[in-house]
Order: sequence, then C-alpha cells, then structure tokens
Amino acid sequence: MHTGYQLVWIASERTPDYPAMVDDVTGRRLSYRELIAEIDAVAAGLAGRGINAGSRVAIALPSTWEHCLVVLALMRLNAIPALLNFRLKPEEISGLCEFCEIDAAIILPDPAIAEMVAGALPDGAPVWSVGGDAGSAEDFVGCRGDGSALPPYVQPAETDIAFLFFTSGTTGLPKAVVLNHRTTEHRLTWLSTQGGLRHGSHNRSLGCMPLSHVIGFYGVFLITLVFNGTYFVVSDFNPPKIVDLVEREKITYAFCVPTMFQAMAASPNYTPAKMASMELALFGGITIDPDLLEHIDREWGGTIRHIYGTTETMCSLSNPDPVGQHATLRAAYYTRIRLVRIDGDGAEDVVAAGEEGELIVDATVDTIFTEYLGRPDATAAKKKDGWYYTGDVFLQERNGDITLVGRVDDMIRSGGESIHPEEVEAVLEEHVAVGEVSVVGIPDAKWGQMVVACVKRMNGDAAQMAADVDAHCKASVLAGFKRPKAYFFADELPRNAANKVLRRLLRDAAMAAQAAGSDSFQQVA
Repeated sequence: MHTGYQLVWIASERTPDYPAMVDDVTGRRLSYRELIAEIDAVAAGLAGRGINAGSRVAIALPSTWEHCLVVLALMRLNAIPALLNFRLKPEEISGLCEFCEIDAAIILPDPAIAEMVAGALPDGAPVWSVGGDAGSAEDFVGCRGDGSALPPYVQPAETDIAFLFFTSGTTGLPKAVVLNHRTTEHRLTWLSTQGGLRHGSHNRSLGCMPLSHVIGFYGVFLITLVFNGTYFVVSDFNPPKIVDLVEREKITYAFCVPTMFQAMAASPNYTPAKMASMELALFGGITIDPDLLEHIDREWGGTIRHIYGTTETMCSLSNPDPVGQHATLRAAYYTRIRLVRIDGDGAEDVVAAGEEGELIVDATVDTIFTEYLGRPDATAAKKKDGWYYTGDVFLQERNGDITLVGRVDDMIRSGGESIHPEEVEAVLEEHVAVGEVSVVGIPDAKWGQMVVACVKRMNGDAAQMAADVDAHCKASVLAGFKRPKAYFFADELPRNAANKVLRRLLRDAAMAAQAAGSDSFQQVA
C-alpha cells in the first residue's frame, strides 16, 4: 500500500523539474522538487506546534495555494485532514470541530469563526488563519519550519484514518465520512481506468472543484500530482477568468459539476476555440443539459464522460459516451450494483426491467468509506449486508442500463403514487415566470401528501401566477397526478453551504403559510 503522500513523492522522483502546481493569484509555479521542499517546510512548522500522526486538523478554506500545501503537509505527517466546506456557518464549523474531536484548525481570517472554533478545541490547541488577521488565530504565514524539526516518515497501517470528508448536511450537522489509507490508491486506480485520465506530464488540470469535495480532491488535485501533471489552483470560480485560463495554459483536463461547464459556456468571453486544448472533460453527480452536452462533445474536440458517485463510494457508475443519454449509466469498473425495491426486503429484492428502485453498491470494495465518525446508527442504516444504500432512485432499463430518476428521501407519495420532485421541477422551469423552484410534499388528508411547488417570489399577483403555471403544467407532458396542487411563493429558497435547497425548511414554511391562510400559499383545482 502507498499513501497519498508517498505517491506524490514517487511522482517527484520521476519528474523533479516539471511544474507541479501553479497559483492563480500570484502566478507562482512550483516544480515537483520545489513542491516536496514546500511540503516539508510546512510539515516541520506543523510538527513544531504539536501536530503529528493521528492529529485531526480541520481545514475550512477555499481551494487556495495554502490549502493545497497544508493538506499535503498533513499527509506527510500522517495527520488527518478534516476537509470542511468553508461556506458553512461558524456555528456549524465549530460544532463539527467539537464532534470530531479536532486537535487544530486552519480557517479563513474571520474573528467570529476563530473565536467559536477555538472554543470547540482543547485548551491551547492551535488555530491558524490564512489570508489576514483573525483575532486570536495565528497567521499561517509563520507556520514554516526547517528540516531539523521534520520527523521521519512512518508508514501508517492501511486501516488508519487518512481523511475526514463531510456529507452535504441537508438535515442537521453534516456527517463525517471516514476514509482510510487503503482507499486512496484504489480511488486513483478507478479514476485512471474508468475516468480515462492517462498518466503523463502532458496533463494540465483545472482545479476549480473545492478540495473539500471528493471530486476536487481525488478526481483532480491528487490524481494530477500522482500522474505527474500540473495542477492549476483556482481559488475563486470566475467563469471569464476560467475561460481565459483554459486558453492561455492549454488546460487538458477538467472534472466539474454540470453548472460549472454551463457557466463557462455562458461566459461573455467564451468561444469554443478557447476550449480546444481540453482532452478530457468529466462531469459528476447530476444530469446535464442535453444541448450543452452535445455542444461540448461537438465543439471542444475532446472526450466527455458522465461519472456517478458519492463521498462514501467515490465512483460507482459511468457512461463513457453520454451524448444523447445524459442521465443513463451503467456499473463502473471495480464495483457491483443492484436496484432494489424501496421499502422492500433488502439486497435480494431487485426490481425488474421497466421498474424503479434504489441503487445499492458493493460495500466490500476498497474504494468504500469505513464509517460515519461517531454515528454507528447512520453507518448501519447505509451499510447493510455488504451493500451501501445510496438513497438515489434509478429506472432499470431493458438493455441493462439504469437511468437516474431522483432521491428516495425527497420522493413524494401522493394518492398511492411515487413522485420525484426533480421531474416536476424540470417542467415548471420551462415556464417564463418561474426562476428558482423546489417541489416538496406536505401532509394532506385526501392524498397523503400534497405536491407543492415552492417558487421564489417574483413580481405579479400570486393567484394569477399560480393559475398561469398550473395551465402550463396541464398542457405539458407531466402526468396529472404529478401536477402541483398548490404553489407557495417565498422570498428566498433556503440553501445550505453547498447551495442545496433545504426542502425540510421549505416544507415547514409552506405548511405554516397554508395554516395561516396566507396569500403566499395558493391551491389550484
């Protein structure tokens, strides 16, 4: 077994003088030899403040130059990076630090965060800030040491904790996903075999996905360095700057969510010619607009692929040729999958062709997470009898492919029918008066659950707007039982730090408006 740090060090031995990282803010470039020297200096500084093997260090930063260096330095010490979304609220960051028994933290220069995090850590635990003053936090600029303070590298056990990542946390605090050292090599192997990234210094990777996301960390940052490529740090996703960066630096590889590709293509300075260097574009998670997919495939000149996975599994499904089938996937290398009946009898209760079921994936492979830290109940609910239950619903196609439909958790059951909010939202978004929308189910005496469209308030009469959108739904391909029976107009749709709509809060707000007889809640016939 090789750890992540060992793989980067081996890469530095192969190409010591080749550029490893480029900073988008300063333009600074590090060769692989220089990168190892920087890692050692930061690791020595951390060790001098008591960080050692097994120390849990929270990092709540954007994907900056410093973030890249500190996570590599922690890997050098066999400490445990806890990679937090920096957009979380201060109380969420401090709550996770306390729950995960964090030993030190590296944060943005925000005195409120510094104070709350310091209160959640053991007395005297170091808190560093990156980018400026943060009250009681130490300036990370001074966190460098010399070779004499650097402890020798010690090989960890393959089952030791390597990283803590976090779920998105649509309800309550995010869960800490435990990944051991054994998973790293296997996740990189998956990416190279299924994703299609070839080893070699020709790789010039766009680092716009956050390091707190497994795509950004494993799928771009770490695999680029292990494969002797050049990682271009993108600390702020600015589409015009991204387009210019791709053209100027001849970027060859990107792994993004579809909204990022959409933003690039919509940028005022975008032309397809500026993306001509892109050899491989991967997108993950959700479906992509079919027109955009065809445009990328036709105009960028490289290969585009759809990858599906979770923080817990990394990658489970793929479509190496997604054009024309943007939501259709198949079991990927290194895993087995099944579609089982929702609320059925377990892993053996598989659905037939033409039926929908929850995706479960092989939980015995070495890419899978170990557990949710401190949450045996949550672990047991998701890992059962050697399978991981994703919570995602797919349609079993007759040719063996499966097509993404929605989420188990968000599914609405109305009048004995199962309704996926995403399907209804897609129809609603076609109406010119609908911008942001989220569909939820609220309790109803007649239907069990009533389908409610929660729409961000715009100008105009609520009753008239509800009537207009309802007429649009009636004229659409949407089945009658899926049509919203009420509309709730909100000033804003509540979102978490990962920009996911908090459906639970919307449900509560819609129910309160209904109970109060508010004009913001409009039922339709």
